[in-house]
Amino acid sequence: MSLAVQINKTNGIPLYIQLEEQIRLLMHQGHLQAGDLMPTVRQLAVELEVNSNTVSRVYRDLQSEGLLTLKRGVGTFVAEGGTVRPMSGRDVGALEKKVDALIALSRRMKVTSIELFQLIETRWKENT
Repeated sequence: MSLAVQINKTNGIPLYIQLEEQIRLLMHQGHLQAGDLMPTVRQLAVELEVNSNTVSRVYRDLQSEGLLTLKRGVGTFVAEGGTVRPMSGRDVGALEKKVDALIALSRRMKVTSIELFQLIETRWKENT
């Protein structure tokens, strides 16, 4: 199995955070559902050209949050009853539209993706 994730090794965001958040997003979007088999640690590490320890850390973190389950000798699966709930297609579309508008505005203002990320992260924490 292959995951639709992309890792950017030059954007300053740690690789494990990028991978972990993209897996969560795939769950929200319904692309990963309860019971789905995840790629092996080695398989995903080779595919993404990252150290297997990075993938192992992400799987461990998501397992400790109850989002993944490990079945020894069988594989790693998306957990049943995990805390991430899929969004409706309409919600995903609405969110993507807002993100696209925010990206367009940021580019016009010459704000980099890292600066935008930092702004969002700060505002997210302030509004929690």
